[in-house]
Amino acid sequence: MNGFILAAGFGKRMGELTKSTCKPMLSVNGIRLIDYSLYLANSWNLSKIWINTHYHSDKIGNHLKQFKKLNLFISEEKDKILGTAGGIRTALSDLEIETRLVLINPDTILLPSSDFMLRSDLPSGSKIHLYLSPCPDSMNYTKIKIDSHNKVIFGDGDLYYIGLAIIDVTILSHLERNEFYDLSDVFKILSKTGEISGEIFSGEVIDVGTKELWEKLQNQDVFKSNKDKILNFLQSH
Repeated sequence: MNGFILAAGFGKRMGELTKSTCKPMLSVNGIRLIDYSLYLANSWNLSKIWINTHYHSDKIGNHLKQFKKLNLFISEEKDKILGTAGGIRTALSDLEIETRLVLINPDTILLPSSDFMLRSDLPSGSKIHLYLSPCPDSMNYTKIKIDSHNKVIFGDGDLYYIGLAIIDVTILSHLERNEFYDLSDVFKILSKTGEISGEIFSGEVIDVGTKELWEKLQNQDVFKSNKDKILNFLQSH
């Protein structure tokens, strides 16, 4: 499968940290968030990787030039930000719209357990498959539950979406390119038709969505035993 890293946002919740750069370029324990997303995509053997950019697109674009061994496609949203669904639709040509994508959000650091295996396809009858984790009591996430058929229901439950998903992008083919659309709206529509499934992510999930959360991580050994593998990936690509 191919991958799509969502990297166009303004990062407003990061305060002054993102005044002169975009959130995916921030580092945790010396590892940039965008670089860790690329590490995951590579470890999951994703063939092509699209990255959409907007805010400080020049900085992230120049940084990504160093990854010469990866099959990267940068979609720069120059005139306006296009949202999660609009960004994906605009980045993909009509030919590529027939593919499935693994969506990765750099806002969240995912540390898969040794037994985690990314799905190679969507479950039968599903157009989107979400990876979920139990909601921390202190965080205000959209609550989600999974029914007996592994279908996702929004607005109730004790789970939340961690920013990792598999999507059949044909569901976006009716959208106009270069227009703003939010993927969460698509999620809710497909939930009502029973076409969105989910499963619990096997591993640790660390939210880096706000300045306060980012600051808490600076003195923690977030990447633990994986750091050597991550650094080796960065040096070799």
